[in-house]
Amino acid sequence: MKFWNRLVLGSLVLTLVLGVCVGPAAAASKKKKKEEKKSEQVVRHHERSSSEKRPIDGLNLSGKPGYFISDTAETLRQSQIAGTAHLTFDTWGSVFQIPVGVSYGITDKLLVNVNTSFYSAGGASGVYFLNFGGKYGFGNVLKNSDNNLKIAAGLDFGIGPLSNEIYGYSAFAFDPYGVCTLTLPDGLQLNGKLGLYVQNYSANEPTFNGTTIVNESVGFSYSYFQLNLGVAYPFDKDLTGIGELAVNGEVYGATGGTPLLVGIRTGHDVQFQALAGLDLGGTVGLFLGGGISLFSE
Repeated sequence: MKFWNRLVLGSLVLTLVLGVCVGPAAAASKKKKKEEKKSEQVVRHHERSSSEKRPIDGLNLSGKPGYFISDTAETLRQSQIAGTAHLTFDTWGSVFQIPVGVSYGITDKLLVNVNTSFYSAGGASGVYFLNFGGKYGFGNVLKNSDNNLKIAAGLDFGIGPLSNEIYGYSAFAFDPYGVCTLTLPDGLQLNGKLGLYVQNYSANEPTFNGTTIVNESVGFSYSYFQLNLGVAYPFDKDLTGIGELAVNGEVYGATGGTPLLVGIRTGHDVQFQALAGLDLGGTVGLFLGGGISLFSE
């Protein structure tokens, strides 16, 4: 009987000792994992705003990493989601737009994007083109250098207008492009993009066949090169200035204007930006806009 009492007592003591030793160790291990995870999130959050001076990476009107019109060679992190919404007005044609776009990082180098816009001009209004595509970033191609030169290539497609009330035609377009972004040690950033926009569209035109007027489907196609040049400079970690010239930039749907823009960008996970300039694509017009962008962790 004493043997069993001692055995039970010994078991209780052993259980108590193990609980006292293992409990704090497990709690400490759990706390350490939480701290490591939190530290990793902080590192990711600040990786683009570290002590190295560099412009704020944001989204263009299409919701892709870029300036205002053009892309840059930046991409998103794997599984990261970013979205944006803007208001723009171009006095050339009195064009009012609400462009929205979303991008998703499939990997750290490959992203996909979809964007569209509400469009109003000349008495026509509705949802304009639906654009979708992807971009692949090759990363920094300068090794053992203080300069950072990133290059990327992308391909976008567009269909629309989605609203029949807009000019009564339908089109399909594609736009392959390449882009390079050079960041200097002092934070000055230079950006260049070269693309080729190709569109095929069809419309019903009234035609007199000798006796009556009938609608006949007529197809057209056209293409033009796009050259976008830009510069950005970080005044401090929370404010970046941007200048951009987008020759044949897609400032609205399929029409290639040529905006010369300057503006500012602020924030990180939640960003705000404002832009103003001239549209040199036809009769010189004033181009104004602003918007908000959101980034997931």
